[in-house]
Amino acid sequence: MTGKAYKNILVPFDDSQFSRKAFETAKILAKSFGSRLHIVTVVDISGVVSPGMIRSEDRKAIRQIKESIKTSAKRMVAEKEEECKAEGIPASGWVLDGPVANEILKFAKQRNMELIIIGSRGLSGLSKIMALGSVSRRISEMAPCPVMIVR
Repeated sequence: MTGKAYKNILVPFDDSQFSRKAFETAKILAKSFGSRLHIVTVVDISGVVSPGMIRSEDRKAIRQIKESIKTSAKRMVAEKEEECKAEGIPASGWVLDGPVANEILKFAKQRNMELIIIGSRGLSGLSKIMALGSVSRRISEMAPCPVMIVR
């Protein structure tokens, strides 16, 4: 460490094994530095159905699926936010919508994050709609701040 106190730490979270480990690491560092954790989940359903295959009557169903996923994601993030607060760690939860890496990078830049702590892999398969996946590499290469990748 450089002795720098990180005031704002971003931890992308998708409830995968590695994101849970990253979250635990983020809590430890937040306690050490007196930091605020920003817990982010990104919902991206673009890989579920090809836009060209969507009929107009299917759009309503897809919107409903997306809203259901967002509701679950908000609940998950709120639980993590409360867990932090119970441990005396200031925390904010966010559910973003769009391409995972892009949304995380945009959030980090717009909110002046000083450190990103991310799991090395996320969810896969159908669960990828809320996943980090191989995003950690892109984040580490393009982030506006230091990145810690947790295995």
